[in-house]
Amino acid sequence: MKKAAGPSNRLPLVLIVAAAVIVVLVFGIRAIWHKPGASTPSKNTPAVVVVIDPAHGGSDGGSTSEGVLEKNVTLAVANKIAALASEFPSLRVVLTRTADTEMSDDQRIAVASQEAAQLFLAVHVNAFGQPTALGIETLVDSTHKSSDASWTFADAVQKAVIASTGAKDRGVKAQGSTFSRLTIPAASTLVGFITTPEERAKLTDPTYQESIARGVLQGVANYVAAAGVTPVSTTQTIPLGKGQTAKSTGTTP
Repeated sequence: MKKAAGPSNRLPLVLIVAAAVIVVLVFGIRAIWHKPGASTPSKNTPAVVVVIDPAHGGSDGGSTSEGVLEKNVTLAVANKIAALASEFPSLRVVLTRTADTEMSDDQRIAVASQEAAQLFLAVHVNAFGQPTALGIETLVDSTHKSSDASWTFADAVQKAVIASTGAKDRGVKAQGSTFSRLTIPAASTLVGFITTPEERAKLTDPTYQESIARGVLQGVANYVAAAGVTPVSTTQTIPLGKGQTAKSTGTTP
């Protein structure tokens, strides 16, 4: 006659069952936390292409004050925009330059053409003869009427950057620019006065630069949502300049 299983014989079985329960619980929790959804977009998710143009570069330093150069501030802000872009999966950000290189206006427009950009935003800083001017403003080329898409785009960017930074709101203004050829919505945001000590200190602060970058991305995203802008297909052509079109090279990030 077999002896009844004692406590020592039952112990391995209990451990096996306990281990199995733990494995089921772990994988169940992981399945819940990693459930695919809109918050984890695929790398192949189509996105609206926005070109961010950090002004100046190379031998063109732009405005300068107390050793701070506009070209360095605009590049720092643009690089932070690119770094934060993954938080805005509806957008694909392309920079006209990622280093201290000199570019002509034609080259900057060429980047937009090659990428079949749907939006174009230049980043500048402001300067004034008296060290008292404050605030952020966004410019639209004076050839655009106040009712067209560039004004709406500029207004969305301006509002979001002001909300993100808390800077003085200088509004959206018209001014002649070298990007008047662009027929996609285009604007230039001037993110502060390099000649004013208070704002110069902020413009060189990485934390403040990030707040500008986040505001820019939010403004672009707000415009895309409100205007119903959708990604282009790989066969669609987009007019970028007068008498000029570009075939899309794809819009996946």
